[in-house]
Amino acid sequence: MSNRTDKKEIRNYLADRDFDSLLRWASSVRNPNRLLLSLAYDADEVIRWRAIEAIGRVAKFKSATDIAGVRDLIRRLLWLMNDESGGISWTAPETIGEILVNVPSLIQEFGELLPAFFHEEPFEIGAHLAVCRIASKNPEPFMKYSDALFDSLANPEPRIRAFSILALNKIAMAKSIAEAKKMIDDETSVTFYDFNTGMMVQTTIRNIAKNILKDNGNMIQAS
Repeated sequence: MSNRTDKKEIRNYLADRDFDSLLRWASSVRNPNRLLLSLAYDADEVIRWRAIEAIGRVAKFKSATDIAGVRDLIRRLLWLMNDESGGISWTAPETIGEILVNVPSLIQEFGELLPAFFHEEPFEIGAHLAVCRIASKNPEPFMKYSDALFDSLANPEPRIRAFSILALNKIAMAKSIAEAKKMIDDETSVTFYDFNTGMMVQTTIRNIAKNILKDNGNMIQAS
């Protein structure tokens, strides 16, 4: 199968959210991440997010026999977030987040590297989302970054505010409830990828705050 045909087939798997077929393909090729990482920049936003989701699932599959390879992938993505790499990977934080959600044994090793990118363009949104996702699996590495997340609640970007309050709901729940009460009148719209449904969804900061106050703030948390 040619690279072009291969990419078309995998893109179809992502369009159908057919992870069973995708994992069978991943088990049959030497480096499935090469193609999946390229699809993490697809023009279609849903395909892009499903490619990121797929990288996490493939990492889980590969970790059973090649945890060193998963570590190498994370290190490569971190390198691509460095100016010195010569090729900025703007979806790297989200991708690292999905790998760690799927391979939680590596959270202690790599998780707390992500808050360093809270104020680094173009990684701010992705870094906050990654921390939000990972904290649902293991909040402990982020306890020391709760103040940074509280600061992010004042960020003008609504996705950063949303991901920050949801992360805080796992890291410092009592304080997050007080902050959620302050956000209850914020009708700003926010759009994100729902990892439960595999679709883009739109809500408001108000609705996210209400869900937290109902102890139901899990729309974009790791399932």
